[in-house]
Amino acid sequence: MLSGIYIHIPFCSKRCDYCDFYLITNLNVLGKFISSLKAEISYSSEFYKEEFFDTIFFGGGTPSILSPFQIEDILNHIYKNYNISEEPEISMESNPEDFFVKSLKDYRSAGINRISFGIQSFLDSELKFLTRRHTAKQAIDVVRAASLQFDNINADIIYSLPSQSIADIEYSLSQAISLGVKHISAYTLTFEERTPLYKSLQKNLVRKNAEAIEGEMYDFVSEKLTSNGFDHYEVSNFAIQNYQSRHNLKYWNYEDYIGFGPSSHSMLRGERWNNYRDIIKYNSLLENNILPVEERYKLSQKQMKLEFIMLALRSTGIYFEKYNEMFKEDFQIKFAHSIDELVENNFGNICDGKLLLNSKGYAVADEIVAKYF
Repeated sequence: MLSGIYIHIPFCSKRCDYCDFYLITNLNVLGKFISSLKAEISYSSEFYKEEFFDTIFFGGGTPSILSPFQIEDILNHIYKNYNISEEPEISMESNPEDFFVKSLKDYRSAGINRISFGIQSFLDSELKFLTRRHTAKQAIDVVRAASLQFDNINADIIYSLPSQSIADIEYSLSQAISLGVKHISAYTLTFEERTPLYKSLQKNLVRKNAEAIEGEMYDFVSEKLTSNGFDHYEVSNFAIQNYQSRHNLKYWNYEDYIGFGPSSHSMLRGERWNNYRDIIKYNSLLENNILPVEERYKLSQKQMKLEFIMLALRSTGIYFEKYNEMFKEDFQIKFAHSIDELVENNFGNICDGKLLLNSKGYAVADEIVAKYF
């Protein structure tokens, strides 16, 4: 089975009020970071001589802050050090405003073949609330321009904003559909601690939607996109046939991946590790030929089972044969009662040798795992 490579680019022009990802806005250390990243890629390669990879994902932060030349330089370094398949999926997260002065064609030439835009909304009032730097018109223009270079385009949409209506959500989804994107990631707004948005919630400056309202919005998003030809293949992800994110499927299918960059995570052969969430420490350790791993641990059989079930139920379902082979027990016997209840209560069904949740089940996937497994 082929593995994936994730690269965390920890830079943004500014931090949005809702964002809790590890990033910095000091671009003066960008050059130093790239040197450290290439060093980490080189030092790590000796451990993965037998591994083959077919996806590379630039996440962040905002990877499109890097120039096409810098992206190409990193990709060439990966190809030099790792076994990469002939037709890999190479994704890059990006903000629409980065392409006012940069060429989408140059990123395509650098090796990117899947691009993901952090659009979040096609309504200017919502973009202002989310402290995004682009306008709705600019997002439309950028996606149209990108479609001349990329066939595989994702649009991120955030919904369940305070005071948002179903009609507002419908408008943004309709815009994304009309632009012809092949993949839509639709996330509910989360109020993460340590963010300005969370502080506003504590001060009662904004209100979080009730669970019932959020549930209605979730159902609407799923119905709207599936009725327009999108497969609801993970709790928050929808794709036209054959355009699922191959890289993200590795996480949900419990496959192996390795991460580079500060705060990145890895999983390989039942072992997990993560890098320090600190670019200064990251650079310093690599300057001294030390890998920037903060914690490394072996998963127990119990942990692996629970993670496998949780991730599979959130996405493409629990394949009985895969579970039975991995854990040397029969899933349908061990969880017979759970399967019966989930099917009887219309949270999912058994098809093609797997237990698969439907949209009703997806909406309460975490609760299902806690109650039944």
